Amino acid sequence: MLRSNICLLSKSSRADASALGECEFDEGGYFVINGSEKVLIAQEKMSTNHVYVFKQQAGKYSHICEIRSSIWGGRLISTMYVRLLKSASRTGRRLRATIPYVRDEIPIVIIFRALGFVSDRDILEHICYDLNDARMMDLVRPSLEEALVIQSKDVALDYIGKRGIAGIGAVRERRIKYAKELLQKEMLPHVGVSECETKKAYFFGYMIHHLLQVALNRRQQDDRDHFGNKRMDLAGPLMATLFRQLLAKLNKNLRIKLQRVSRY
Repeated sequence: MLRSNICLLSKSSRADASALGECEFDEGGYFVINGSEKVLIAQEKMSTNHVYVFKQQAGKYSHICEIRSSIWGGRLISTMYVRLLKSASRTGRRLRATIPYVRDEIPIVIIFRALGFVSDRDILEHICYDLNDARMMDLVRPSLEEALVIQSKDVALDYIGKRGIAGIGAVRERRIKYAKELLQKEMLPHVGVSECETKKAYFFGYMIHHLLQVALNRRQQDDRDHFGNKRMDLAGPLMATLFRQLLAKLNKNLRIKLQRVSRY
């Protein structure tokens, strides 16, 4: 990149640049590839590690809460959703969550119990904050009733492990271990990736509380187009992303070639 730290023009003055045949007013920041000038255009994206709640016009869900979690460095790790059913049927409006690498939607109470919060009171304290809030408690009650058959941490982990991509056909101990790894490393990784079940339970409860507040018309839904919810990826993150993709491609091709050679 012209005028970068490794460019010959980085420490040159305007007079020196003019003597070298360069424009003295050229600020750099672009590339020259095969004689053509190339520039990286900044890309706009939604802010990561931020909870958003939106109303749904179509489909079976009335509201959806989403968060795109990323750790330091900007690499997108996982996206998690919490959805509120629209249909007010006999079973009530249940809350479901989507975890990375798990095929089916998981009832929110089962996720809390998999994180180690088994009793209904502990779960409600993480979601409602005020147990005297009758309207919010009524919205959460169908989800509690849905998970009555699962009343322990291991059973909840096994429930999640059975629906995971790598848990199909595995024995129970392996499914439980796999579910623990998913919750630690893939669910809300910006909160932590090791021994952080309590922090994740609080953040997960905050997501649900945010969704229920919008569902009860106590706060407005988030705006996707609001400038405060936007971030710009400039040259550094874009180059890092491209390098990461090319390095992964190189590793994949190298592994395939080594496997072919080892057969002979």
